[in-house]
Amino acid sequence: MSQHARPHLETHSRGAGHSAIAGVAYRLGLRLLDRRTGQWHDYRRRKVGEEIVRALTVAPEGAPAWATDPQELWERVEAAEKRKDAQLARDYRIPVPFGLTDDQAGDLAEEMARFICRELHTSVSLGLHRDAEVDALGNVKPNEKQGFHAHIYFPTRRLEDIQQDEGRSSWGLGAKLILLSNKNTSGAFVERLNERWAELSNRYTAELGLPADYDHRSYVRQDLPITPQPTLGAAVTAMERRGFFTRRGDALRGDIMVPSKLYETAHAIVLDAQQKQAVEDAIRERTNPAARAARLAAEAAAPPASLQPEAVTSAPFVQVPLTKPPLTAPASSLVGRFHAAAPAPSTLEERLVLVRVLKIVAVVERVLAALAALAERFRRHTEDQGRRMAAKLDTTFQLDGCRAQRAAAKEKLERWEGNHRWQVAAVRALGNGDTTRPKAWQVLIEQFDVCHWRVQSLKATIRGHQVHLDKFGEEEAALKAEQMKVHERLQAALGTLILVHQPSVEPLLSVSDDVEWKCLSVHLPVVETVPATVIQAPEADAAAARLRPAGRRMVSAP
Repeated sequence: MSQHARPHLETHSRGAGHSAIAGVAYRLGLRLLDRRTGQWHDYRRRKVGEEIVRALTVAPEGAPAWATDPQELWERVEAAEKRKDAQLARDYRIPVPFGLTDDQAGDLAEEMARFICRELHTSVSLGLHRDAEVDALGNVKPNEKQGFHAHIYFPTRRLEDIQQDEGRSSWGLGAKLILLSNKNTSGAFVERLNERWAELSNRYTAELGLPADYDHRSYVRQDLPITPQPTLGAAVTAMERRGFFTRRGDALRGDIMVPSKLYETAHAIVLDAQQKQAVEDAIRERTNPAARAARLAAEAAAPPASLQPEAVTSAPFVQVPLTKPPLTAPASSLVGRFHAAAPAPSTLEERLVLVRVLKIVAVVERVLAALAALAERFRRHTEDQGRRMAAKLDTTFQLDGCRAQRAAAKEKLERWEGNHRWQVAAVRALGNGDTTRPKAWQVLIEQFDVCHWRVQSLKATIRGHQVHLDKFGEEEAALKAEQMKVHERLQAALGTLILVHQPSVEPLLSVSDDVEWKCLSVHLPVVETVPATVIQAPEADAAAARLRPAGRRMVSAP
């Protein structure tokens, strides 16, 4: 999972005070004249190659030269709209993954712009901008968080070869882009654009060896418990970057940013204090055996962690006391607990046996830690697999609905063509394609194409989900094989412990916690004949290999 920004599509209209000339001048860093209002828009201070990394305008194949000239193109866009609240253009802003060079980021943005140009058959102006060096609150960003974003600016009308009087034709801005004007089709097309952005982002990052985990879906659709950070808006962000404090900025700093920084700072202080205290305690116990005895006694008298009351704090961070707190007994390892519970050796032979037993217990402790890590990996694996399966089922449900919509759209299209056979035959005979089709027919064709594309897209998504589910199956088999090897290691270690010194099993079980006791009791092997004397280490290793594992423990629980 990757936390990253996502594309955003915005509509510019005269009703909101927008100007298409001003919009393209800002995005491409140009000085252009809006002849409708007589106003110049000069953004040449945003130099190409510095703040603006790449600026260009692309047009469909066969389009005239003016279709790639920003001044003339967007003058025609303004002239084509007559209403005072007309929608002029759409700005598709896409974030560029971190780690790309200027050329790589420009190639990604240009591929996205040409994709929109082909799909909508209209000119597209592209401006690739370098991100600001400071964030929304005026804080300097680290180098690895300074990337790019691209503005893909395109009209709300198709670029068409329009038939005129006396059989003449000329290129111009024709019909409105119904795909983005109709509520029933705009959502599916925007989803298609976002999916294309995610595909390009993953392809470019994978080629560079970077994490290719970009997803166009929101955190809610991915069922991820992440709350996006609230935005401030362009006006508030500009004021914050100039050094002015705003109420929105103060709310963001007070509710999110400052508590997080305070927690990190306080947590680092606490860890440093705990580390220094641990070093002092270790030195004290090494030089003073009575201190160690006092710690073990306090640990034995302390109630279990599950019975201790939970600490309730009103602040989101830990406060460090000004004075040194009293010495508390930290949770010891399994080896430390076993050593404290084992009887003190009285002879040299018993001391040697205890040393060997402690080494075996240390192995047991490491194997138990490996089992706990495997259990956590199994848990995460099961959750991820469940989420992936739920996503596949949800996509399958959407596919069924889209197939029904496609069938309905196809039925409407065929019914219209059946009722207007002469018009259909005339258009097909002329061979001019989209330019001579009646508007009603064109709408029905586009609705069917959108439904059909959506069906194909969902089928591809289901195939992708299935590929991930197959990988989950392979990962599960690998985890089970690894778990079996760890189980065998634990059985061998316990078998060696029994052969070296069987009386040590009872104190080992008595000092283990609930989770450790469960693992140890299940993996204790059954020994048909227990030797009366202590077996030497080489003989114990050979005998451990001949142990017969069993599913029940050998001794009674403490």
